[in-house]
Amino acid sequence: MDDRVARFLSFLFHPLLIPTYLLVILLGIDTTYSVLLPLKMKLLVVGTILVTTFIFPLIVIFIMFRMKIVSSLYLPLREERIFPLITVAIFYYLTFYLIRNVYLPQNFQLFILGATLLTVVTLAVTLFFRISMHMIALGSITGLFIGMAITSDGYALFLVFGTILISGLTGSARLKLNAHQPVEIYSGWLMGAIVMCVTSFLL
Repeated sequence: MDDRVARFLSFLFHPLLIPTYLLVILLGIDTTYSVLLPLKMKLLVVGTILVTTFIFPLIVIFIMFRMKIVSSLYLPLREERIFPLITVAIFYYLTFYLIRNVYLPQNFQLFILGATLLTVVTLAVTLFFRISMHMIALGSITGLFIGMAITSDGYALFLVFGTILISGLTGSARLKLNAHQPVEIYSGWLMGAIVMCVTSFLL
């Protein structure tokens, strides 16, 4: 894999973009929302999620960078990830609080709540181990689709296969860029998948 392709995949599947991708997918596969939600409303909702789960956290992390709290926006050091993860957890929970009474796919609300929990778990793990946040995010969406496939008799099985493929490509990209060791890639994906899959059954 070329370095440019690896960087492109790393950006395209940035952990903070996963909630927005998930919402677009869920709105697209559920015909109910195609009928009840006009395009402008869909764009408004997706834009709101993009702002609260991607743009706002990124702005705060950029401020941390300017204040030299973190040395890089890529957060290469394990110790530097503590405050950014706290920031992400706060914005994820605020997003869940904001959408809890909004007519959105229940699986998406479940994902945001699970992602908040998963970010806290990641924060605890990061105190001892530099785990891949890219793979945690991709593992979490795969875990949600696995839960959906089981509860809907395989309805979301094609989504599971799709996210596993994307996870493999992104994991390879992270290894190509020397951003992580293999154990950090595999453990991140497994943690994300297990936590989100278990959350989908408990809640």
